Amino acid sequence: MLSIFDNINYQDGVIMGYILTEAGKKKVDEKLPQGCNCSEIARESGLYRTTVSRIIDRNYGVRLGSLEDFFSYFDLKLEETDYQELKNNENTTTINTGESKQPQNTNPSQNPEVQKYVKRPLIEEQLYESLLFTNSILRIKAPKKMGKTILINQVLEQVKMKKKYQTVSISFQEADNSHLSELNELLRWLYANVSNQLNIKDKLELPPKLNEWDNLTKTFGSKMTCTNYFEKYLLQKLNNSLFLCLDNLELLFLNENIYQDFLGMLRSWNDKASRNSLWQKLRVVISYAPNTDTKINPNQSPFNIGTAIELPEFNLEEVQQLAEIYQLNLDNSQVRELMNMVEGHPYLVRLTIDSLKTRNDMTFEKILETAPTKDGIYHSPHLQEYLAILKQHSDLAEVFLSIIKGNYLGNIENHAIKTLINLGLVKYQDGKILVRCKLYRLYFENYLGDI
Repeated sequence: MLSIFDNINYQDGVIMGYILTEAGKKKVDEKLPQGCNCSEIARESGLYRTTVSRIIDRNYGVRLGSLEDFFSYFDLKLEETDYQELKNNENTTTINTGESKQPQNTNPSQNPEVQKYVKRPLIEEQLYESLLFTNSILRIKAPKKMGKTILINQVLEQVKMKKKYQTVSISFQEADNSHLSELNELLRWLYANVSNQLNIKDKLELPPKLNEWDNLTKTFGSKMTCTNYFEKYLLQKLNNSLFLCLDNLELLFLNENIYQDFLGMLRSWNDKASRNSLWQKLRVVISYAPNTDTKINPNQSPFNIGTAIELPEFNLEEVQQLAEIYQLNLDNSQVRELMNMVEGHPYLVRLTIDSLKTRNDMTFEKILETAPTKDGIYHSPHLQEYLAILKQHSDLAEVFLSIIKGNYLGNIENHAIKTLINLGLVKYQDGKILVRCKLYRLYFENYLGDI
């Protein structure tokens, strides 16, 4: 199995936790039963499996409290000689022992988002292998704020490390309104951005000037002009595969005239790859929040081909991992309380942990107490945006309230239900339609009561 993103980098000089010294490791080794695994110890000690693994392998820092709990499980007393600080200095992770510092390899990226990334190996593996070993479109689908962009960035960073691949990442959030309102402008903007990221002038023959684009579109149309540009001036000149990631695709759904043609063009590129080896160089990743109202001919749709990846919520172990990345002292009961309020919603979990770390006026108890109110950290802009949508669409609000109160008798094929699922307000689980988390139930029960 491929192992990627094995190291997480942190800010210079920041204590990244504590690891066992050789003396501490020796004590543990003497107590470890033969054949015992991390899962068994985690289950019996109340720690998380990743925490146990990090303590035993000494490859990541953990909270001092976790070391104390780990030693207590083996009826050992943690002494100062048993542990040491793990620090980061420049691009090298070092162990602060008071002696010579021993370097360990770290991820060279200095991106703050990378530093706070929670590894999700099974999903990363699926995404990575789909990119490398299939020629079809790869679709990453999830409601907003579920971590699609950061996941893609992690995998593309890994792809970049392999010199035979080139990557281009386009976010439609960066497009102007004028680009999103007319197909010709959108495709011209897309091609200009791809060319710019590939540094066409330095690495490839210069394609026809973009000011000639409009003349060509009069004869061939926008889609054919864009397709010809990719075929004749990109794919033909590139020696290696090109990974093209199109993020925030849902912004195109606002204009039917655009998304029908644009999505049809992507489907045609995929069809070309089945009979033209040149187009097999192109791997397309589309990331989007689904929209129930998007209608497209199945034979022209990219949404029914390739590999689809839907992002789940964080599990308990991943929430604990994020808390440890922030060096935040959350015990197991607090993590469970947080999960009880927000489930494992990545954005809500990150917002909670970040608020605890950066705001002196916030305590864990205060965050949970004020969570479903307008004074809570989740109100603006997250809950406020949902509230505005529901107030504009009373039919959605009525169905949502019926689910909150346990009175919904319809089925999953209902248009309103599909919309609420796509928004991320409800989920389909074990044959039932449920409110995504306790926070949503309490908040909207209170603020939607007058609709």
